[in-house]
Amino acid sequence: MLRLSLGLAVAVSAMCVTSLNVPPAAASVDRRASTSDGDCARETMTNIVRKILDSMLAHDPYSLPLATVYKATENSHPAALGMMTLWRTVTKAGPPSLLAIDATQGTAFFALDISEGNDLTESVLRARVKVVDQEITELELFINRYRGDHGFSFSAAELPTNYAELMSPPANRTKASRATLRELSESLFAESSNFSVTVGNDCQFTEIGWRVVDTGTYGNGSSTPLGCAWPSDHPTDANARVGLVIDEELGIVVTSGIVPGKVLPYQNISAFIPDKMTSAQEAQVEYLEAMKAEGTMPLLSPIEATGDTLEVLQYYNDKLQAMQINVYLSGPNMTSPWL
Repeated sequence: MLRLSLGLAVAVSAMCVTSLNVPPAAASVDRRASTSDGDCARETMTNIVRKILDSMLAHDPYSLPLATVYKATENSHPAALGMMTLWRTVTKAGPPSLLAIDATQGTAFFALDISEGNDLTESVLRARVKVVDQEITELELFINRYRGDHGFSFSAAELPTNYAELMSPPANRTKASRATLRELSESLFAESSNFSVTVGNDCQFTEIGWRVVDTGTYGNGSSTPLGCAWPSDHPTDANARVGLVIDEELGIVVTSGIVPGKVLPYQNISAFIPDKMTSAQEAQVEYLEAMKAEGTMPLLSPIEATGDTLEVLQYYNDKLQAMQINVYLSGPNMTSPWL
């Protein structure tokens, strides 16, 4: 259980009475005070995340410090917390494997593997939370239970090890400024950008916890995990939600975009391919026609879909060090309830 003891919770509250979202003018009066406030804000957000996970384990969403009016979604479905699935099903939830905290905005992003009753088939929980004056005003939740939810990738088992690397960047790194991290976020889904991105040699690329391996349409691809890339054919979204969480300490920024695409057959399974990636879609259509002619296995018919993403980038030493493409699929022509 993650539940803090009452004594520890009281002690944390006593030490960190500062509220989140301090006005910039007030925060800049004394740099030492600002640093202290930032530490307290991080502690406050960490405590809030613990409470969210504890409340799921206790199946009691109303134990949370909710604002009088709050906004919440689960897999892009708006609902009161008491009507959401997670507070009915979660039976095991350890500390987050990834926790990015934005002390300036009072937001956090966290991800971890969870159990919903069967530890052999764990799910992946991803969430964004916003806090104002110690109360939760926004909670955006995604629960991926297997590969179809994302469109191709999934590994709850590999997630803790892979995400641990992002939580332990080199101590002697050159940290990116908040302005740089925001510019990185703005460039991710932009039609064009003057922000030049250099990819680090050891940049980690994952999708829903998994270091993606593309074995090829005909099973003749590589068994080596894919590396990061900053491709020209990355999906675009003029309404992308940028800088949702900017963690200046870890160099992490979270961005959300809505991505139209198609689910196409891939060997004997399927893959979601964004419409922007036309050559990849065309290759799968050719594969479909070839396999139909052979008639040796059942194939999924191409179906339009929409990906709701929370992408995580890590940037320090003036290079991209990690890229997480986290998608939850829904039907065609969908949008985000957060717009």
